[in-house]
Amino acid sequence: MLLIAGGEADFNVESIVTRMRERGMDGEVLRVGKSINPAVTWDFQRDRLKLDGREIHPSGVFLRYDVFSVLADNRPATQLRSQAWHITLHGWLLSHPGIRMLNRRYRGETNKAFILDLARRVGLAIPRTLITNELDELERRAGELGPMIAKPVPGGGYAQMVEDLLEKTERREGRSAAPAFVQQRLVPPEVRVYGVGAGERRRFVAFRVESTELDYRVDNESRVVHLPIGEVDAAAVAGLGRLMDALEMDYGAADFKADAETGELRFLEVNSGPMFAAFDAASGHAVSDAILDWLSG
Repeated sequence: MLLIAGGEADFNVESIVTRMRERGMDGEVLRVGKSINPAVTWDFQRDRLKLDGREIHPSGVFLRYDVFSVLADNRPATQLRSQAWHITLHGWLLSHPGIRMLNRRYRGETNKAFILDLARRVGLAIPRTLITNELDELERRAGELGPMIAKPVPGGGYAQMVEDLLEKTERREGRSAAPAFVQQRLVPPEVRVYGVGAGERRRFVAFRVESTELDYRVDNESRVVHLPIGEVDAAAVAGLGRLMDALEMDYGAADFKADAETGELRFLEVNSGPMFAAFDAASGHAVSDAILDWLSG
Protein backbone atom coordinates (compact mmCIF):
# COMPACT_ATOMS: atom_id res chain seq x y z
CA MET A 1 0.00 0.00 0.00
CA LEU A 2 1.24 3.49 -0.92
CA LEU A 3 0.68 6.70 1.02
CA ILE A 4 0.56 10.04 -0.85
CA ALA A 5 0.89 12.99 1.56
CA GLY A 6 1.00 16.75 1.07
CA GLY A 7 -0.86 20.04 1.13
CA GLU A 8 -4.54 20.32 0.23
CA ALA A 9 -3.79 22.96 -2.44
CA ASP A 10 -0.79 21.21 -3.99
CA PHE A 11 -1.65 20.36 -7.60
CA ASN A 12 1.44 18.13 -7.79
CA VAL A 13 -0.01 15.92 -5.08
CA GLU A 14 -3.33 15.93 -6.93
CA SER A 15 -1.60 14.84 -10.13
CA ILE A 16 0.03 11.78 -8.59
CA VAL A 17 -3.13 10.88 -6.62
CA THR A 18 -5.13 11.01 -9.85
CA ARG A 19 -2.66 8.73 -11.60
CA MET A 20 -2.53 6.28 -8.69
CA ARG A 21 -6.31 5.96 -8.80
CA GLU A 22 -6.40 5.67 -12.59
CA ARG A 23 -4.00 2.74 -12.33
CA GLY A 24 -6.06 1.07 -9.61
CA MET A 25 -3.13 0.98 -7.19
CA ASP A 26 -3.64 0.29 -3.49
CA GLY A 27 -3.04 3.61 -1.80
CA GLU A 28 -4.18 6.18 0.72
CA VAL A 29 -4.07 9.96 0.62
CA LEU A 30 -3.20 12.34 3.46
CA ARG A 31 -3.94 16.01 2.76
CA VAL A 32 -3.25 18.79 5.26
CA GLY A 33 -3.96 22.51 5.23
CA LYS A 34 -6.25 25.31 6.33
CA SER A 35 -9.46 23.29 5.93
CA ILE A 36 -8.09 19.79 6.57
CA ASN A 37 -6.61 18.79 9.92
CA PRO A 38 -6.27 15.00 10.24
CA ALA A 39 -5.42 13.32 13.53
CA VAL A 40 -1.89 11.96 13.88
CA THR A 41 -0.02 10.08 16.61
CA TRP A 42 3.47 8.61 16.36
CA ASP A 43 4.00 6.36 19.39
CA PHE A 44 7.76 5.88 19.70
CA GLN A 45 7.76 3.09 22.27
CA ARG A 46 5.17 1.04 20.38
CA ASP A 47 6.61 2.09 17.01
CA ARG A 48 3.18 2.90 15.61
CA LEU A 49 1.91 5.68 13.37
CA LYS A 50 -1.82 6.35 13.47
CA LEU A 51 -3.62 8.66 11.06
CA ASP A 52 -7.25 9.48 11.84
CA GLY A 53 -7.28 6.70 14.40
CA ARG A 54 -5.95 3.96 12.10
CA GLU A 55 -2.50 2.47 12.29
CA ILE A 56 -0.92 2.52 8.83
CA HIS A 57 1.76 0.32 7.28
CA PRO A 58 2.63 1.72 3.83
CA SER A 59 5.26 0.04 1.69
CA GLY A 60 6.07 3.32 -0.06
CA VAL A 61 5.38 7.01 0.61
CA PHE A 62 5.34 10.11 -1.57
CA LEU A 63 5.65 13.19 0.65
CA ARG A 64 5.69 16.88 -0.31
CA TYR A 65 6.13 19.85 2.00
CA ASP A 66 2.96 21.99 2.05
CA VAL A 67 4.52 25.04 0.40
CA PHE A 68 1.32 26.36 -1.17
CA SER A 69 -0.40 27.02 2.16
CA VAL A 70 2.65 29.03 3.21
CA LEU A 71 2.64 31.00 -0.05
CA ALA A 72 -1.07 31.76 0.30
CA ASP A 73 -0.93 32.73 3.96
CA ASN A 74 2.56 33.46 5.23
CA ARG A 75 1.58 33.69 8.89
CA PRO A 76 3.96 32.10 11.44
CA ALA A 77 1.20 29.68 12.47
CA THR A 78 0.81 28.47 8.88
CA GLN A 79 4.55 27.98 8.50
CA LEU A 80 4.67 26.09 11.80
CA ARG A 81 1.83 23.78 10.71
CA SER A 82 3.52 22.95 7.40
CA GLN A 83 6.89 22.38 9.03
CA ALA A 84 5.47 20.26 11.84
CA TRP A 85 3.57 17.94 9.50
CA HIS A 86 6.54 17.52 7.18
CA ILE A 87 9.05 16.92 9.98
CA THR A 88 6.74 14.38 11.64
CA LEU A 89 6.12 12.31 8.50
CA HIS A 90 9.63 12.70 7.09
CA GLY A 91 11.13 11.76 10.47
CA TRP A 92 8.94 8.67 10.65
CA LEU A 93 10.01 7.67 7.15
CA LEU A 94 13.70 8.14 7.91
CA SER A 95 13.24 5.96 11.00
CA HIS A 96 11.82 3.11 8.90
CA PRO A 97 14.37 2.21 6.22
CA GLY A 98 12.21 -0.61 4.86
CA ILE A 99 9.66 1.86 3.48
CA ARG A 100 10.36 3.11 -0.03
CA MET A 101 10.60 6.89 -0.34
CA LEU A 102 12.23 9.40 -2.64
CA ASN A 103 15.73 10.64 -1.83
CA ARG A 104 16.17 8.61 1.35
CA ARG A 105 19.97 8.76 1.12
CA TYR A 106 20.18 12.28 -0.30
CA ARG A 107 21.63 14.55 2.35
CA GLY A 108 19.58 17.53 1.24
CA GLU A 109 22.44 19.56 -0.21
CA THR A 110 21.01 22.75 -1.72
CA ASN A 111 24.13 24.87 -2.23
CA LYS A 112 23.77 25.79 -5.90
CA ALA A 113 27.41 26.80 -6.23
CA PHE A 114 28.64 23.44 -4.94
CA ILE A 115 26.20 21.45 -7.08
CA LEU A 116 27.17 23.38 -10.23
CA ASP A 117 30.84 22.68 -9.60
CA LEU A 118 30.11 19.03 -8.79
CA ALA A 119 28.27 18.78 -12.10
CA ARG A 120 31.37 20.12 -13.85
CA ARG A 121 33.58 17.61 -12.03
CA VAL A 122 31.42 14.62 -13.02
CA GLY A 123 31.63 15.64 -16.66
CA LEU A 124 28.51 17.73 -17.32
CA ALA A 125 29.01 20.74 -19.57
CA ILE A 126 28.15 23.96 -17.69
CA PRO A 127 28.01 27.57 -18.90
CA ARG A 128 30.96 29.91 -18.39
CA THR A 129 30.34 30.91 -14.77
CA LEU A 130 31.60 33.43 -12.24
CA ILE A 131 30.37 34.24 -8.77
CA THR A 132 31.37 37.82 -8.13
CA ASN A 133 30.43 41.19 -6.68
CA GLU A 134 33.09 43.08 -8.67
CA LEU A 135 30.78 45.08 -10.91
CA ASP A 136 33.41 47.51 -12.20
CA GLU A 137 35.52 44.53 -13.25
CA LEU A 138 32.52 42.99 -15.04
CA GLU A 139 32.11 46.19 -17.04
CA ARG A 140 35.79 46.16 -18.00
CA ARG A 141 35.57 42.52 -19.13
CA ALA A 142 32.29 42.86 -21.03
CA GLY A 143 33.89 42.40 -24.45
CA GLU A 144 35.87 39.34 -23.34
CA LEU A 145 32.97 37.62 -21.54
CA GLY A 146 30.27 38.26 -24.13
CA PRO A 147 26.53 38.17 -23.34
CA MET A 148 26.02 37.20 -19.70
CA ILE A 149 23.10 36.84 -17.31
CA ALA A 150 22.99 37.24 -13.53
CA LYS A 151 20.98 35.50 -10.84
CA PRO A 152 21.08 35.33 -7.02
CA VAL A 153 23.52 32.92 -5.40
CA PRO A 154 20.89 31.56 -2.95
CA GLY A 155 18.42 30.92 -5.79
CA GLY A 156 14.78 31.90 -5.81
CA GLY A 157 15.18 35.02 -7.96
CA TYR A 158 14.78 35.39 -11.70
CA ALA A 159 17.62 35.65 -14.20
CA GLN A 160 18.39 39.08 -15.64
CA MET A 161 20.84 40.46 -18.15
CA VAL A 162 24.13 41.62 -16.64
CA GLU A 163 23.62 45.03 -18.26
CA ASP A 164 20.48 45.48 -16.15
CA LEU A 165 22.30 44.36 -13.00
CA LEU A 166 25.11 46.84 -13.62
CA GLU A 167 22.65 49.67 -14.21
CA LYS A 168 20.41 49.06 -11.19
CA THR A 169 22.77 47.83 -8.47
CA GLU A 170 24.33 50.20 -5.94
CA ARG A 171 28.14 49.99 -5.76
CA ARG A 172 30.73 50.83 -3.18
CA GLU A 173 34.32 50.87 -4.37
CA GLY A 174 33.10 49.17 -7.56
CA ARG A 175 31.44 46.28 -5.73
CA SER A 176 27.90 45.22 -4.92
CA ALA A 177 26.95 44.23 -1.39
CA ALA A 178 26.34 40.59 -2.35
CA PRO A 179 27.98 38.29 -4.89
CA ALA A 180 25.83 36.88 -7.69
CA PHE A 181 26.04 34.15 -10.29
CA VAL A 182 27.19 35.62 -13.59
CA GLN A 183 26.88 33.15 -16.44
CA GLN A 184 27.18 32.91 -20.20
CA ARG A 185 23.80 33.63 -21.74
CA LEU A 186 22.38 30.43 -23.18
CA VAL A 187 19.64 30.07 -25.77
CA PRO A 188 16.64 27.80 -26.39
CA PRO A 189 15.86 24.98 -26.32
CA GLU A 190 15.32 24.92 -22.57
CA VAL A 191 15.21 21.27 -21.55
CA ARG A 192 14.08 19.76 -18.25
CA VAL A 193 14.95 16.15 -17.45
CA TYR A 194 13.38 14.30 -14.51
CA GLY A 195 15.34 11.39 -13.06
CA VAL A 196 13.53 8.83 -10.89
CA GLY A 197 15.23 5.79 -9.39
CA ALA A 198 18.83 4.71 -8.99
CA GLY A 199 21.52 2.99 -11.05
CA GLU A 200 20.31 0.99 -14.02
CA ARG A 201 16.71 1.32 -12.81
CA ARG A 202 16.73 5.10 -13.04
CA ARG A 203 14.11 6.37 -15.48
CA PHE A 204 14.52 9.70 -17.27
CA VAL A 205 11.58 11.77 -18.53
CA ALA A 206 12.40 14.81 -20.68
CA PHE A 207 10.62 17.98 -21.77
CA ARG A 208 11.25 21.10 -23.80
CA VAL A 209 9.97 24.37 -22.37
CA GLU A 210 9.13 26.90 -25.07
CA SER A 211 9.20 30.55 -24.02
CA THR A 212 10.14 33.95 -25.40
CA GLU A 213 11.39 35.15 -21.99
CA LEU A 214 14.90 34.94 -20.55
CA ASP A 215 13.41 33.05 -17.57
CA TYR A 216 10.36 30.96 -18.52
CA ARG A 217 8.96 31.20 -14.97
CA VAL A 218 7.83 34.78 -15.69
CA ASP A 219 6.13 33.76 -18.94
CA ASN A 220 2.46 32.86 -18.58
CA GLU A 221 2.49 31.79 -22.24
CA SER A 222 5.32 29.25 -21.86
CA ARG A 223 4.58 25.81 -23.31
CA VAL A 224 5.76 22.37 -22.18
CA VAL A 225 6.44 19.65 -24.77
CA HIS A 226 7.18 16.02 -23.87
CA LEU A 227 10.39 14.76 -25.52
CA PRO A 228 11.35 11.13 -26.18
CA ILE A 229 14.51 10.64 -24.14
CA GLY A 230 16.33 9.55 -27.30
CA GLU A 231 15.95 13.10 -28.64
CA VAL A 232 17.92 14.58 -25.75
CA ASP A 233 21.72 14.86 -25.85
CA ALA A 234 22.89 11.49 -24.50
CA ALA A 235 25.93 13.09 -22.82
CA ALA A 236 23.67 15.39 -20.82
CA VAL A 237 21.43 12.52 -19.70
CA ALA A 238 24.39 10.32 -18.74
CA GLY A 239 26.01 13.22 -16.89
CA LEU A 240 22.82 13.86 -14.95
CA GLY A 241 22.84 10.20 -13.89
CA ARG A 242 26.42 10.59 -12.61
CA LEU A 243 25.51 13.77 -10.74
CA MET A 244 22.51 12.11 -9.09
CA ASP A 245 24.69 9.16 -8.11
CA ALA A 246 27.27 11.53 -6.58
CA LEU A 247 24.52 13.25 -4.58
CA GLU A 248 22.84 9.91 -3.71
CA MET A 249 19.67 11.37 -5.21
CA ASP A 250 16.99 9.09 -6.65
CA TYR A 251 14.54 11.85 -7.54
CA GLY A 252 15.18 15.23 -9.11
CA ALA A 253 14.78 17.43 -12.16
CA ALA A 254 17.63 19.15 -13.99
CA ASP A 255 17.41 22.18 -16.25
CA PHE A 256 19.55 22.68 -19.35
CA LYS A 257 19.85 25.34 -22.06
CA ALA A 258 21.90 25.42 -25.23
CA ASP A 259 25.22 27.06 -26.05
CA ALA A 260 24.54 29.76 -28.65
CA GLU A 261 27.52 28.73 -30.82
CA THR A 262 27.58 24.94 -30.59
CA GLY A 263 23.99 24.04 -29.66
CA GLU A 264 25.40 21.79 -26.90
CA LEU A 265 23.18 21.50 -23.82
CA ARG A 266 24.65 23.09 -20.71
CA PHE A 267 23.60 22.10 -17.20
CA LEU A 268 22.09 24.84 -15.04
CA GLU A 269 20.77 23.25 -11.84
CA VAL A 270 19.04 20.23 -10.31
CA ASN A 271 16.09 20.39 -7.91
CA SER A 272 15.44 17.56 -5.44
CA GLY A 273 11.76 18.44 -4.94
CA PRO A 274 10.57 19.75 -8.28
CA MET A 275 7.02 20.59 -9.23
CA PHE A 276 5.75 18.36 -12.01
CA ALA A 277 1.99 18.73 -12.51
CA ALA A 278 2.29 20.73 -15.75
CA PHE A 279 4.87 18.26 -17.06
CA ASP A 280 2.62 15.35 -16.08
CA ALA A 281 -0.22 16.90 -18.04
CA ALA A 282 1.99 17.25 -21.12
CA SER A 283 3.18 13.64 -20.99
CA GLY A 284 0.21 11.52 -19.98
CA HIS A 285 1.44 11.31 -16.37
CA ALA A 286 4.93 10.06 -17.30
CA VAL A 287 6.51 11.65 -14.21
CA SER A 288 3.87 10.29 -11.84
CA ASP A 289 4.20 6.85 -13.42
CA ALA A 290 7.95 6.87 -12.85
CA ILE A 291 7.47 7.90 -9.21
CA LEU A 292 4.71 5.37 -8.54
CA ASP A 293 6.68 2.55 -10.15
CA TRP A 294 9.75 3.37 -8.05
CA LEU A 295 7.78 3.61 -4.79
CA SER A 296 5.92 0.35 -5.45
CA GLY A 297 9.18 -1.51 -6.11
